[in-house]
Amino acid sequence: MKILSIICILFLVLNGTCIACFISSLSNSWIDLLLNLDTIYGETAARVESRPNPDDRPKLRHLFVFGDSFGDNGNTRKPPVDPVLGSAVESEDSRQWFFPYGSFTDRRDNPTGRFSNYMVQSDLVANIMGLDVAPPAYMLTERNTWDKSGMTFAIGGSTVYHPPNNKKRVSTLRHQVDRFESLIADGTISRKHVEHSVALIAFSGNDYVTVGDAGGMNMGINDFIREVTTEIVTNVQRLQEMGVAKVLVNNVPPVGCAPSQTTPNGFTRCDRGGNNYASVHNRNLKRLLKEMEDVHIIDLNSAFTNIVDGDNTEVSSFFDERLAPCCQSMDPNGYCGQLGQSDTDYRYTLCEKADKYFYWDDMNPTQAGWETVMEQLEDPIKEFLGLN
Repeated sequence: MKILSIICILFLVLNGTCIACFISSLSNSWIDLLLNLDTIYGETAARVESRPNPDDRPKLRHLFVFGDSFGDNGNTRKPPVDPVLGSAVESEDSRQWFFPYGSFTDRRDNPTGRFSNYMVQSDLVANIMGLDVAPPAYMLTERNTWDKSGMTFAIGGSTVYHPPNNKKRVSTLRHQVDRFESLIADGTISRKHVEHSVALIAFSGNDYVTVGDAGGMNMGINDFIREVTTEIVTNVQRLQEMGVAKVLVNNVPPVGCAPSQTTPNGFTRCDRGGNNYASVHNRNLKRLLKEMEDVHIIDLNSAFTNIVDGDNTEVSSFFDERLAPCCQSMDPNGYCGQLGQSDTDYRYTLCEKADKYFYWDDMNPTQAGWETVMEQLEDPIKEFLGLN
């Protein structure tokens, strides 16, 4: 407000009284206030104008998923139809496309390529972000297109690190990030969208489950763990260089508690050796990511342990079976969903109430298991993503 305006108002109010006399009667402090009103008003308006508006912050609208069966929702291709049988033939590598996978609704036609009776970890992270399910699988997406919710690159059976001398062909984190990078490079996914995205690196610990048969590794276990954790950090850095705003990284759950490791003792106790691999991995990962900004470690290890190896925790009481799988092969070397010579020759057993089992198969939780895990981790994830 201008001082001239004040004088004019005073003139009208005093109806002709000598303005100079009136002003001279004011104390110095009042005169200073009048003279500075314009400055005060201007500064206040500027502060209000520049105050950050929560609605103006970049919104994290897109999710890109990397990993293994904890994130896969269809990247392992459906098997082709056998021309003689007139139907696809299931196998261990394609079991997620056949009953009883996807049987959450008690129907036989619901397998979606997920390694569970329905939702997996990536779906629950998507829920936290306000999405119904995880973004579509890369392999199920038409060339040169993408869904604006994001894309899933995770492939069941993948590992983080592939020892150079190991001839077995497996998908790795690096291969998946390469695919993502190629879609940015060819313009399928714009950098503007990437800048409003979250990346989820969802690995289960396959590197350590298969370490025993990682032929030609030629290194000690501590060196191997160092290679795995370093590879994760390298690819986190790559994603950030591509423009990804926030990165969520799983630590490794207690792999020694997975049914694949507890089968020999009749699902009565966890294998401490396998859990030790996970502990060393997680310490290394935490140290390497400590100084990196916009990276959050999803503490699967604690959440799983509270359930499967915690006798006095509330969440452990949710499940009647914490180490045995709902779907179990009759053959020690078999797999969930295995069939014999006909469609009715079941070589596996299936529990009646999957929501009372934490594990679905030899490695992966049931939907109820995943929900209980992610409920423990939801608040830290929301805080990291600014969704509170």
